[in-house]
Amino acid sequence: MKLLYSPTSPYARKVLVQAHETGLMDRIEVVSVKPFEDDSLRETNPLGKVPALIREDGPALFDSTVICDYLDHLQGGEKLVPEGGEERWDILRLHATAQGVTDAALNLRQQAMREEATGTAVAKDWWVDRQYAAINAGLDLLDHEAATLDRSVSLASVASACALDYLQFRFADHPWRSGRSDLANWFDRFMDRPSMQATDPRKG
Repeated sequence: MKLLYSPTSPYARKVLVQAHETGLMDRIEVVSVKPFEDDSLRETNPLGKVPALIREDGPALFDSTVICDYLDHLQGGEKLVPEGGEERWDILRLHATAQGVTDAALNLRQQAMREEATGTAVAKDWWVDRQYAAINAGLDLLDHEAATLDRSVSLASVASACALDYLQFRFADHPWRSGRSDLANWFDRFMDRPSMQATDPRKG
């Protein structure tokens, strides 16, 4: 398999962390691409986004959640998304929350990139406020349910850790730890995992 990724993409990192956690990294060749510059990416993913997974036995897969689901079905150990019961819905719900935090952070990052490219700063408006509101409300929920994240390595915990570290990487001034000690303590422990250390975008 070949994974097209960008080292700073939190979505691609989520896939890489899952691959490390499930023992599948030795089956994946990683290829760094520049989504905003490399038009050939659309040959694999018509949306021009990373990550994208090129398989030998089927069409390419894209969207990090789809790729993570595929990897979860390939691996032989404990699934990162339980196959049934209430725990499955807990993990998927918290994953959706972490994914939404990441989406909002990426929206803000891309706006900042547009402002930098045009040399024109856009005053904060309702759209910007909405992104920060989504981030903060999502983090409040994750803090409230930090014990669930701490229960096991899951798609929710992987996505949450990647979202939080992306905030630290791109929005260092955002006080996300303030008032969220349970989440912050869990995150600090999770960051010590080899899978997180191996995929740190600062080391790329």
